[in-house]
Amino acid sequence: MAIKQLGTDKAITIGLLGYGEAGQAIAASMHEQNPEVALFAYDNAPDHAQLFAGHEKLVHQAKTPQALAQNSDIILSLVTADQAVAAAQMIAPHLEDRHIFFDGNSVSPGTKKEAASYLASSGASYCDMAIMAPIHPRGHKTPLLIAGKCEAQAAPILSSLAFSYSWEGESVGDASVVKMLRSILIKGMECLISESVTASQGLGLDERILRSAGQTLGIADMPALADYVMERAANHGRRRAAEMREVAKTLQELGLSNDMSSAIAHYQDRIADMGLSEEFGGAIPQDRSKLAAKMRAAQMAKKR
Repeated sequence: MAIKQLGTDKAITIGLLGYGEAGQAIAASMHEQNPEVALFAYDNAPDHAQLFAGHEKLVHQAKTPQALAQNSDIILSLVTADQAVAAAQMIAPHLEDRHIFFDGNSVSPGTKKEAASYLASSGASYCDMAIMAPIHPRGHKTPLLIAGKCEAQAAPILSSLAFSYSWEGESVGDASVVKMLRSILIKGMECLISESVTASQGLGLDERILRSAGQTLGIADMPALADYVMERAANHGRRRAAEMREVAKTLQELGLSNDMSSAIAHYQDRIADMGLSEEFGGAIPQDRSKLAAKMRAAQMAKKR
């Protein structure tokens, strides 16, 4: 039986604005748990045909933002941080008061408020949504923080679909500020580990340094953590850099310094510029030794 919107006979339909890593993960987990829920997705990436190849059983591809809006009542915006406002602008003319728009992009409170402003005249409900953990393997069950004045309308639907969420507050930005400030630690740690291991692995010191640091920090298996975070940075450096620029903007909005956040954005961009995906034939390994060697080689080549 299809899941209905409360108080209506209408089945819930979900639209994914952006069909990258997050959109695909949510589509897969949603299809597995709620196969009766119709999913639509739109992505304007140059390789959008490749994104949807083999996903016909998961989602219906919407050819335009208008088609996505027409076929969906709930829309999850899941684009890169630098496209969050553009995505809201793109979909806004096609929204109505029946729509609930969840802005799940990793951007500052100020950017969320700017995005929300484009939806104001449509009558659609805007929800500030922050994804608080890696989207794999849990998909739509990944912990979420949500904020906005849409709780009464949105919470019953999220619960019926088994989303894992907590309501953070009524103001747009209440959820995103938590995500932004947390990212300083998470993305900063990725960069610190990557920089340390890139140097120490070449001297045969990485295992020693990581285990010593793990003892100090109370991390049981620091070498395994290094394998994991270096793969994440290598795979998603550009997207993380865009997010960290939003973190820097968040701190600026708070009237505080953003020296570290800006440096993290710069380092993540540097990793992205190394072209590691091409170096590894599109399959970046979760292996700090292999990654450190490639990162050193890229840095040394740039200095020549």
